[in-house]
Amino acid sequence: MKNYKIIFLLLLTVMGQQLMAQTEVKKPKEAFELFFGTFVNNDDTALNKLNDYLKPTVDGQTAYQVDFKETSQEMINGSVDNFLAAFPKSTAADCKKEAEDYFKAMFGNFKTGKLTVKDVKVVPNEYVEGQKIAEINYSVSFLVPSKLTSGPKGDLKKIKTEDLKKYLIQAVQDFKKADKTVTTDQKFSLYELKEGDKIYYWNGSPDEIVSNLTDFYFESFGANE
Repeated sequence: MKNYKIIFLLLLTVMGQQLMAQTEVKKPKEAFELFFGTFVNNDDTALNKLNDYLKPTVDGQTAYQVDFKETSQEMINGSVDNFLAAFPKSTAADCKKEAEDYFKAMFGNFKTGKLTVKDVKVVPNEYVEGQKIAEINYSVSFLVPSKLTSGPKGDLKKIKTEDLKKYLIQAVQDFKKADKTVTTDQKFSLYELKEGDKIYYWNGSPDEIVSNLTDFYFESFGANE
């Protein structure tokens, strides 16, 4: 009888440990895919899922409030203004639409970058006792033009409207008909965050995913000299 009591107590102990065990709401790979879809692909569905996932970690609030259309347009407007500032005012004014189309096509190919998660390693955080870090090794592929039309030559302040328009229109087609795939390997860390009996993975600087990719993407264009 005594042996039965011991076995019963052991079973209760094991069951208690299982009930108290913390569980991952999402695997690190799934969580990272939401971050990537949000900040690289600017996907509204990914954004909504990411915010739902993180709500318990921010007291039920919305972690990321982003209007992708608005921020994208602001980025395009800034890029267009900086680009056209190098040309005569009249030329710049006449080519504004073509310049907008040019940057939309360029940024559009970046936003369609394809993610492949290669490996996930969960390791102890040496700076925080009892916390773990998920190290994500991944690759991203972009479609870019193998030959990007060269810009107008000579003194930019003397460039004619028709020459700049011709260049921008052709460059847009180059991006739309991008025929070269370039791939880069990257690494990103997600930190374990415990809320009650649940484990979440997050990173306070998700914009690093984008910044780590931009140099590679913009340097990958092949110019036809």
